[in-house]
Amino acid sequence: MSQFEYLVPFVGFIYALAATDLLISMHRLIIERKNITINAVPILWAIVAFLTIINGWWGFFNINNSIVLENAGQLFLLSLIPMLVFLISSLSLPHVVTPNMSLWDYFYEHKMPFYLCHALYLLLIPVVSFIFTTSVNTPQTVRFVILSSVLLSLIWLKNWRWHFFIGLFYMISLFHSLFVYVTRVV
Repeated sequence: MSQFEYLVPFVGFIYALAATDLLISMHRLIIERKNITINAVPILWAIVAFLTIINGWWGFFNINNSIVLENAGQLFLLSLIPMLVFLISSLSLPHVVTPNMSLWDYFYEHKMPFYLCHALYLLLIPVVSFIFTTSVNTPQTVRFVILSSVLLSLIWLKNWRWHFFIGLFYMISLFHSLFVYVTRVV
């Protein structure tokens, strides 16, 4: 069994759980839409979470050519990326929808772990890349550090517009990166 054959089901399972969790939460919101106060911010960040799932899963496509795992510790480090994506997706929308629930209140209440997971995810990517390939993509690392700082600043901002516009920028950036990478691979 090759490393790729060993790793892909494990990583795929985590990403599948993340997508399933996100879709089930979205389903609950659709069913209970008349009983809750909808807000665009959590929906936007759920889309960001879905794009992060797709981006992360696609990023593992070339894993066999990029790295060679030598021990379980390296597998653990590498598996932190999809685990953080799972946490991002599970924190973006509520699991339990109660009558008269406000999506903004839910999101605001869970914004600290949500943005922390995003920041850790973004900071972990260049660290893992450096550990396994001993090369640094400096422009990408700088972008990830800046974006992580911006996301962490959202923990203290109360105005939903900041969360919306930064989420919109992040979503557009993620969406763009999906197609840029596809263009380079194909």
